Amino acid sequence: MKEKKKVKIRGFIWVYIIGIIVVVAGVMGFGLIGTLWFSFDEGSALIMLAMFPIMAGAYTLAIRPVVRSLKNKMEKLVDGMYQVSDGNLSYRIDTEKAGEYKELYKIFNSMAAELEKTRDEMENFTNEFAHEFKTPITAINGFSEILLEGKDAVSEEEKEEYLKLISEESRRLLNLSQNTLLLSKVEAMQIVSEKEEYDLAEQIRYCLILLNKSIAEKNIEIEMDEDLVLPFLGNKELLQHVWLNLLSNAVKFTPKGGQITVFGKTEENDIEIRITDTGIGMDEKTMEKIFDKYYQNDSVSLTKGSGIGLSIVKRIVTLCGGKVLVYSMVGTGSTFSVHLPRQ
Repeated sequence: MKEKKKVKIRGFIWVYIIGIIVVVAGVMGFGLIGTLWFSFDEGSALIMLAMFPIMAGAYTLAIRPVVRSLKNKMEKLVDGMYQVSDGNLSYRIDTEKAGEYKELYKIFNSMAAELEKTRDEMENFTNEFAHEFKTPITAINGFSEILLEGKDAVSEEEKEEYLKLISEESRRLLNLSQNTLLLSKVEAMQIVSEKEEYDLAEQIRYCLILLNKSIAEKNIEIEMDEDLVLPFLGNKELLQHVWLNLLSNAVKFTPKGGQITVFGKTEENDIEIRITDTGIGMDEKTMEKIFDKYYQNDSVSLTKGSGIGLSIVKRIVTLCGGKVLVYSMVGTGSTFSVHLPRQ
């Protein structure tokens, strides 16, 4: 960080010049009125003339503390700008005795706080991203080296197991890359474009078909009204990521022979879609963190995830002007409720 500078605001001479001009004009105006209306004599005119320096001096003395106060307050603001530009995002301006600059200082402090938060999130994202990438790469590298040691180093059974693990970690790495790119994309978006009118219920049915293999392997029962229709105006591609993530999570955490229920309804102002599973559920602490990037609570699951899916869900739903809520109890399952505004 650069060495802190002591900011000095130059100028404000114009305040004195304009003030003196006003004083001179006032005295001359008063003298003119006095001459025309009250017939001032030459002595009175000289007295008026002598008032110029007195009035100018009085104005200068009176305005000086005001100018000094303004300069000090401006110097604080400029100094804060220098601090932030030098990378000191923790810098805050004291709003006590700020006077008319109080709101301006508050806005500056809010801006600095937001920049600091963004920087911290970026640093955390980078560290977590590197860590999450390192884990599958290390696993792939380790199992590959074992297999390369030779035929006698491992049995056929172990070879098959290692190849399966390499395949799973490779798939996880691919999913992590794709989800990270998608998360970066939606976090950079400010508005949702390319909207079209379509049926959300039909889209969810399509997502269930895509997940049919996983659903069949665990013999999970899907309950959804076949006649359900949910017309919606939005970005079809983005919303598909929402349903795929929520449904795949439901499948992942639901034990064999469990059930997943999809419920939807159209209300006056929004559309609500609830996805409920009979899985392992979550406690209060977990529910507070599940939308955080890279957070995972699947210690009882055999399948590791990327920890990004629910972050993507929340960001997309927020972009669409909606909200996503979660209700859960340990051992009884979870319900994710997505509310989208009717256009």
